[in-house]
Amino acid sequence: MRAAAAALLSAALAVFSPSAFAQDAAAALDKAKADLTAGKPVDAYLSLSNALAELAARTPLFLTAAAFIDGPLRGYGQYDPRPHNSFTRRETIRVYLEPAGFDHRREGEVYRVSLVCDFAVLAADGKQVAADRAVKEVELTSRQANAELAVEVALPYLDLPPGGYMLEIAVRDHIAGDSAAARLPFRVLP
Repeated sequence: MRAAAAALLSAALAVFSPSAFAQDAAAALDKAKADLTAGKPVDAYLSLSNALAELAARTPLFLTAAAFIDGPLRGYGQYDPRPHNSFTRRETIRVYLEPAGFDHRREGEVYRVSLVCDFAVLAADGKQVAADRAVKEVELTSRQANAELAVEVALPYLDLPPGGYMLEIAVRDHIAGDSAAARLPFRVLP
């Protein structure tokens, strides 16, 4: 696990190598290695966490996961993937999202995250047949600059005719002003 975290951070640093941030993050990684060698695993963990949070803050918003799910979200990575992408006309469509690279706003001793989700449904010919903005708002206040976040978007029945569709689901970061989207194909059953 430690090796995987170090490799992930090293790979991410390669993308940002020209910046002063890369030097700061490399120093944090070196400190984490030294702390681990010195038998200070908690300090090593905190150094890696801080470097990862800084990397996330300097990365544009992106989605690490987007999937249809069965039942409610229970936490980060804690969901039941839907075994198929078919829905009845009146079934609620549930989507699991893992946004990353979102920004935090420091407010006193807490960090605030502000995200909003939009969706559009495209028919097989590419025409938009349904859409809505701000179907899910995520306002998180934490004493930590969270780098991991899970979001469930529940779309009430769309009452679409049977056929194949594409769900475009977007997450907008109110603080950074950027967005990320995923496309999920699905079918509405007769």
